[in-house]
Amino acid sequence: MLFHTRLKELRQQQNLTLRKLGEKAGVSYSILNSIENGRIQPSNDVVIALTIALKIEDKEELLSLARNASEG
Repeated sequence: MLFHTRLKELRQQQNLTLRKLGEKAGVSYSILNSIENGRIQPSNDVVIALTIALKIEDKEELLSLARNASEG
């Protein structure tokens, strides 16, 4: 699975808008929008902020997806 696909899935499961997730994670709407649309790859810091905002215990899953995307 691609990082941006998984992120969108997790966000929608929690009924969060991009703006709301951005507020919780401290990431701008435009950056989140670009990440979810697969235009940019997030830094590790952004991935960690998103996992915290989404209350995801397995941070490694998203970090791994983000790393794999940036290597490809």
